[in-house]
Amino acid sequence: MAERSIHELESDATAVAHKALALPLKAAIDVLNLATRLQANDAPAEKLSKATLVRLLLLQRIQNDLRVCMILVEHGYPLQALTQAAGIFEAWVTIANIKTEDDAAKWLSHAKENESFGRIRPLTKQALENIDGDAKYADKMYSQYQQLCMPKHLNPIVERSRGYELDGNVVQFKPGPDTSELAIRHGWYALERASRFANLALFTIAHSQETSPDLHLELVAQQTALDALQDESAKRWPDNYPVQG
Repeated sequence: MAERSIHELESDATAVAHKALALPLKAAIDVLNLATRLQANDAPAEKLSKATLVRLLLLQRIQNDLRVCMILVEHGYPLQALTQAAGIFEAWVTIANIKTEDDAAKWLSHAKENESFGRIRPLTKQALENIDGDAKYADKMYSQYQQLCMPKHLNPIVERSRGYELDGNVVQFKPGPDTSELAIRHGWYALERASRFANLALFTIAHSQETSPDLHLELVAQQTALDALQDESAKRWPDNYPVQG
């Protein structure tokens, strides 16, 4: 029998994902729809402050990263999707640190190729202080980001548990889509975390600009739905959630 093409395998993976990951995929779509409504397209350039410009640029990046996260999960590449979720967290805490025109000017003038805008741990702490006036959950949030970075940095805890099959005394290493039970677990976690952090970014932007009461209510409702999704995920795979938040 001829070996099946990668396109056929990815098509099969999509069918599996749409069945096994319907809930987190819907959550991601709902967040993307809210992001589209929040973004101020066709705004006169002269009326955009530097801070608004930077926040909306980063929101656009979040929208694309969340969409890529979905595509990767749908095609059977959940570890790669997790790396996208880590980037969404980074974008959210950066948005939360662009409060003033001076902050935006610093971001716009950043010229160091070997350094990012800021280290993620202190950005996380400052983000929570800026949003809630309290950084007591900063370590908890940062630990969630660190989990997403494990596949990004090829942590052996992640890598040694996937990527091969045993066929009698033979080990087979096969690239391509993964629809194993572990892959479904990783895919669910990637979508759940990515959607949660993207929605936090939407909240941050909504509070920094004029936003309709109806859209505020929708953001709150979406956060409630994401809380329920997190609870369901933690119920299925409690090891993914050593610290709830």
